[in-house]
Parts: sequence; C-alpha cells; structure tokens
Amino acid sequence: MLDLARKSIAAPRLLSPRDLEPLRAVVGDAAIDYTLVLGGFHFINRIADLLHVDSEALPEGLRRFEIFRRFGVGIAARMFSRIDLANRRYTQSFEEMLAAWPRGATSAVSGGASLASCLEPIRVRPKAGEILRLTLEERDSRSSLDRELLRRIHRGVEAALPSRPDEAEGFHPRPADPIDAFVFVGTRYAARTTQRMIEALRKNGFDDVGILDLAIAVADANQWARTHRLLGLECGLFSLGKTSAGD
Repeated sequence: MLDLARKSIAAPRLLSPRDLEPLRAVVGDAAIDYTLVLGGFHFINRIADLLHVDSEALPEGLRRFEIFRRFGVGIAARMFSRIDLANRRYTQSFEEMLAAWPRGATSAVSGGASLASCLEPIRVRPKAGEILRLTLEERDSRSSLDRELLRRIHRGVEAALPSRPDEAEGFHPRPADPIDAFVFVGTRYAARTTQRMIEALRKNGFDDVGILDLAIAVADANQWARTHRLLGLECGLFSLGKTSAGD
C-alpha cells in the first residue's frame, strides 16, 4: 500500500492495473476499495493544499501551550466520537448499480462502448460504480465552472501529471496563464500554491466560490487520473480531456 501511495505521487502517469497486483495478493478484490480511498485522499488533500487549509483547528500561536493543545484534542475527540465509521454491507448487484445511472451516461463513453463494458473492471465491487456515479454527478451539477473550462483543467492535469520523481519535486517553469499555472502547480505540488497565484486568479474574475471550484476541479481531475489508470477504466467516461459524442 505504501509503495502504491508513493508511486501515485511520484509517477502517477505510469500507474496501471499491474500496480494493484501486490495489493490484490493480500486483500483480493478489496484492492478496488483501497484504490478509491487513495484517490479520495488525492482529492481532499489537494484541495486543502491548494487553498492552504490548516490541518489543525487550533491557531498556530496557541499550539505551544499544552493546556490549549489538550483542549483542541478534546474538542476533536468529542466531535469524532459522534461519527459512525463502521463499514456497511452493500446490497446492490452490478446490474442494479448500473440501472441507477442517468440515461445519458452511455453517451459520454468513448468508442461506442456500453456503460456495462466500461465499468466491467469493477463488476466485483458494484459499490465502486455508485461512488463513481456520485462523483460524476457532483462534478457536472455543482460546479460554477463551464464545461469548456472543466475540459481545459482536465487536459492541463493530464499534461502536468508526473512520470518520474523529479517531476513531482524540484522547480519547473510554470505556465504564464493564471489558470494553467494553478492547474500545473496543483497537479505536481499543490502545497506550493502562493497568495500571488490566488490574487492573479482574482484579477481574472474569479471570486471565492470560483477559486474553490477551480481547486475542486483540479482535485477531481487528479483523483480520476489515478483511479482510471489503476482500475483499467479506459473508456473515457469521466475524462474531459477529449471531446466525446455526449458533450
């Protein structure tokens, strides 16, 4: 799992279903679940890094004092104690999961493939198909960004995706355009986003909601770039990098 997580950072462009084989040897088909968790962390951590969301609820200046640190831990513990983290049994079959997809979903599949054939690699884990459906619905119905900009972000993420460790660290020339720069840095090393980059986006007409949606779109494209490579979902259902018949 650690090897997989490291490669997903250092060389995500080279990920393939073969990278899941060592994990499958230990946990079987649950490797699909691990893949979704890995993608989920790339999503939420990237948003936090792009927008410099502090991982600590307690202000930095107060962390030096033990009494305040204990208070912060106590509040967090009380909050998490109310959350039910138990795994739940998923009862839907693969066919029932497919039936819940919107009718137009198949039109977004490239090459004339059916939705069933597109999701065949995760047949043994139909709950993964539901998670992907909800992710797609969230992207298409909630973002304030137009379709062409979302497509541009997906193309930018694919272009910036590292294929070797030195591309995921060090320093590299970044695009002059503020949006393209945000996508590039957000893909290679999201924590390096600067206030100057955020201000450049504001000058280009993005308000707080727009900047948040940009961060979400970059995170979504990065999550999908890793997920589809590891699970072998090559039918283009989620990718906006190319124009499909359904757009």
